[in-house]
Amino acid sequence: MSTAQRIAEYSTFAPWLQTDPIPYWKEMRDAAPIARSEQHGGYWIMTRHEDIVWAARNPDIFSSAEPLVPYHPLLGAERQIPLELDGKVHRDWRRTLGDAFSPAAVEAITPRIRQAAAELVDRLANNERCEFISEFAVTLPAETFLANFGIGRERLEEFITFKNWYVHEALPNAHSGLDIIEAGRPIRAFFAEEVERRRAAGQTDGIDVISHLMRATLDGRPPTLDEISNACFVSMLASLDTTTSALGLSWARLAQDTRTRAVITESPDAIPALVEELIRIEPVLTTARIVTKDVECHGVQLSAGDKVLMSWGMTGLDPDVYDEPDKFVVDRIRKRQLAFGVGPHRCLGMHVARRVLAVALQEWHMRIPDYRLDPEQPPVLHYSSVRGVDQLQLLIGR
Repeated sequence: MSTAQRIAEYSTFAPWLQTDPIPYWKEMRDAAPIARSEQHGGYWIMTRHEDIVWAARNPDIFSSAEPLVPYHPLLGAERQIPLELDGKVHRDWRRTLGDAFSPAAVEAITPRIRQAAAELVDRLANNERCEFISEFAVTLPAETFLANFGIGRERLEEFITFKNWYVHEALPNAHSGLDIIEAGRPIRAFFAEEVERRRAAGQTDGIDVISHLMRATLDGRPPTLDEISNACFVSMLASLDTTTSALGLSWARLAQDTRTRAVITESPDAIPALVEELIRIEPVLTTARIVTKDVECHGVQLSAGDKVLMSWGMTGLDPDVYDEPDKFVVDRIRKRQLAFGVGPHRCLGMHVARRVLAVALQEWHMRIPDYRLDPEQPPVLHYSSVRGVDQLQLLIGR
């Protein structure tokens, strides 16, 4: 297959891209700053860091109304809050949610994140092997989410079961838009029941996300129950699998890098910089925008209604921004990276995700400094809007 053919057939769901999309991404980036795929009805692909920043900072030209390619409305006529909103209504919701995802809010839930991480690692530390994704990387983000939303740990198993069923069974097997909407109802009901329970008990004074939503006003009115369950549902989808993916990709790399593992155990102060380098070099997220008015970029005419793929994670490999971008440098000089996006739709949960990774690195390596990939069961990876690891078998100890 020629370069031109690969670009025309480029899709985050293409079978030939699942194991390692990075070489093909580099090929496309070298071929054109803006490429054109004919998959899923056709769409443009921005390949350069600077162009993705430009598009993200101009939401009046690049709308978030359909943030994936291909796009399926998960909530029917309802827009996902705040993901699919633009303009004032988006700004209002961001202000409503912002304090609940602030650095101070993250600091408040860090003890629970640390407790969860320590307990998970303690269960594995004396084992000879583990499957990292199912035994650690799925559970820790779920525990963190419940803490941030003020939901008790006793609902963890129920919550993970809901999420896994929805993502891995319900959505892939949906045959219609109605199926997709129905699939989300149990999880939205989970959040709605939590809101109703607190209302009945008069519990609205917490610092968690749900408490903030219950006290909020939008244009002088409180959010409806449907709006609150919508925002919680969307936050779940945006945070859990992305953080699981970041953990899985990071550990797959660290399992082959004894030097960096030594840095974690010997220099804990280096962990924040290490987190930044891990999320830079291991791309996770890809989303999309819709062009709202005709505009030209690099001589390419983008027309109103066109779709544009935005691979945030891949921008961390742009040689125009990073020296030796394929090299893992623990103490690399920190630059504004796009792993969490930029502009008005920058990820609300970025402080939470960074803290989860930092705590996980510290707690794991205090107890399990030595581990490696199982040569008989190599990692199983996937691409899509969220690149990640489906299975990561690790051998523990020397």
